[in-house]
Amino acid sequence: MILVTKESNRLMTEKILEVDNLTTSFDTEEGTVRAVNNISFSIEEGETMGIVGESGSGKSVTALSVMRLIESNGSIENGTIHYRGSNLLEKTESEIQSIRGSEISMVFQDTLDSLNPVYTIGTQINRVIRKHRDMDNKEAREETIRLLEQVGIPNAEERIDDYPHQFSGGMRQRALIAMAISCNPSVLIADEPTTALDVTIEAQIFEVLDKIQHETGMSIIVITHDLGVVAGVCDFVNVMYGGEIVEKSKTDDIFGDPQHPYTRGLLRSIPRIGKEEDRLRGIEGNVPNPAALPSGCTFHPRCPHATDECRQHDPSLQEVKRNHRAACIHIDGYKSLHKEDKEIIINDRKKGESDD
Repeated sequence: MILVTKESNRLMTEKILEVDNLTTSFDTEEGTVRAVNNISFSIEEGETMGIVGESGSGKSVTALSVMRLIESNGSIENGTIHYRGSNLLEKTESEIQSIRGSEISMVFQDTLDSLNPVYTIGTQINRVIRKHRDMDNKEAREETIRLLEQVGIPNAEERIDDYPHQFSGGMRQRALIAMAISCNPSVLIADEPTTALDVTIEAQIFEVLDKIQHETGMSIIVITHDLGVVAGVCDFVNVMYGGEIVEKSKTDDIFGDPQHPYTRGLLRSIPRIGKEEDRLRGIEGNVPNPAALPSGCTFHPRCPHATDECRQHDPSLQEVKRNHRAACIHIDGYKSLHKEDKEIIINDRKKGESDD
């Protein structure tokens, strides 16, 4: 996989979305489970931010919390979610419905679950437009065709009357993007938007999002387990594990100088073509069950460098250098980065840049 990091040339101004000390829990048969535990992040206008981690790390629950779409057995225990300075957690359901879709929108990862099989693609996008924008049915249909063309659907005037099963996986994902941007949102959350697609279609989908972002200035939050995606599209990255953010920084710093053992493990797990010793090396063990998190540092059962101190103390995020924070009690600036890890990461990036 080619890792080419994104260099943002946007002028960052206002923090459009700020999440502070967010904790989301669920009532289960095993008791109360905290899927997201005291996380904070923000995104500015025109910025693309990544939230990355293995399945079960709390990424999607974070997105659903922002959208106020937590299931009935769940609740937001603590924290604030400010959109343009207003706390979304204080909004009524009616108020949040007017914001959801028109101001903050989301592209879900499962297209078949997200699209109703008994209605045409055009009808579903049309309904969203008419709910939030002052258009009659004819105007909404014309706008739907324009949106489908914008996201790269060929023969949009004809395909608008197709049903979801008549679209390929990539086309369904494009249709979902068209629906998500149909009301010109300021923030778009893309939750694993290319999981089931091949790399060629994946690249096309993100090209569409990048083009729309440049045209509209919207902010994008990309939720993914794929660090290759993060490298290509994000300005900043939050690495999540066990419901917590364990490292956050600019994308270049995450790839060039990762500080947390989990981040380094994710980078070493990226598939690469080359010598046997350069090939994929996964992280041993599994993501912990949120109902039975280990004591101390949540990552210590899988960390090759864990000590007794790690098993006893849960570290908080600390500043490693400017705009770069990580949660590891053994971080001591650059000294904490093991030479072997750093050489593998740097060599892999050099290979990617030369291949590109």
